[in-house]
Amino acid sequence: MRLVLRVTIAIFLLLTISSAAIGYFAITKYQSSQINLVDDSLNSKVKALVTTKEDPLTVAQYLAQVSEIPATIEYVTESGLVTVLTVSGPTIPKLPNAATLLRARHIDVNYGANFRIRVFEMPSNQKLILAESLETINSEVSNLTRDLVLFILGIDILASFVAFLVFRRDGKLNQVSHLMARQQLAMQKFLGDASHELRTPLTVIKGYVDLARTTTERTKQENYLDKTAREIYRMESIINDLLFLAEAGDTESDEVESVNLGAILRDHVEVLQALQPERNITTIIDSEVVVQANPKLIDRMIGNVFSNIRRHSPEDAPVSVSVSQGQSDIILSIEDGGPGLDEYSDKSRIVKRFTSQRSKEGGGTGLGLNIITSVVDRYHGSLVLAKSKLGGLRVEIRLPL
Repeated sequence: MRLVLRVTIAIFLLLTISSAAIGYFAITKYQSSQINLVDDSLNSKVKALVTTKEDPLTVAQYLAQVSEIPATIEYVTESGLVTVLTVSGPTIPKLPNAATLLRARHIDVNYGANFRIRVFEMPSNQKLILAESLETINSEVSNLTRDLVLFILGIDILASFVAFLVFRRDGKLNQVSHLMARQQLAMQKFLGDASHELRTPLTVIKGYVDLARTTTERTKQENYLDKTAREIYRMESIINDLLFLAEAGDTESDEVESVNLGAILRDHVEVLQALQPERNITTIIDSEVVVQANPKLIDRMIGNVFSNIRRHSPEDAPVSVSVSQGQSDIILSIEDGGPGLDEYSDKSRIVKRFTSQRSKEGGGTGLGLNIITSVVDRYHGSLVLAKSKLGGLRVEIRLPL
């Protein structure tokens, strides 16, 4: 999931949860305050009945008439007969059960969803039931809840719209998202390369060490130690290549400057000619071709191409090198007359390493093609391996201007 979408969802959830929590607290507080007003009204009536010396039925009717909150007073005889003394408040549908009446003697209790009642005990097991309606409070709470839901929806829609405008105009978050994705892929690739490439030399080293321990012959021990040392040097080269791959994938530490590809190519051509003088090397190099990049990475990329030529083609095989600048990119082509590859791909980016057999035969680490590909990908270029006109391999690298 893209980082922008995750951030938008997080903002959406944060606003929804915070608005719902604040709204719920406010509505609950309002409901509690209104119920307290009802309780105060009931308690004041009970207190008046307790302290009066007049007829409780008459006092109860008077209290219901002057009450700010509509109240119902019902008289319950010893036999359970119910008489409504007032009709200014709600009518209780039926007589509460004994447990509810007992609790209502001491505290205000809810009766159903719409009533709050209190019981006043009279002599001879007679009772006065004082009831006040909660319908108005419940209606207000429902309206407030509906308004809260509409408010939250409005806030979420507005926040989503603002987030869309901000994230669309500000590409930094998208850049962070893409950078994180690239770094994750680079780390996975690095770990895959490390585990794959280091496993073989470690196994070989372990085998030679075990053989050296099991023999007492001086000559064999020295032979095993020499082979172990070669594998250690090979592992050191692999580790250096792996670290370079990690550096090539780290776009945050890029030292960009103008790099003259022609000068770098001429240097590597001179080295190849000096090491293998029997080669026929032809060059078409535009000395004005310049790319904005890290010179160390470009030099290593080109160096790996020439290193593969030295390792995997005969010393007298011809080589052709050319570099030119087009309208939108720089085209670098290096061809050899060696055996080439068993299979070629027409994909613009190749991510497969040379086979382990070919790496062992040439004495390399097997990471040369990965290094070339990583540098090309870093600068948004393309890499094509194809059949050369000289009979071997053609490596074509395109880098955007």
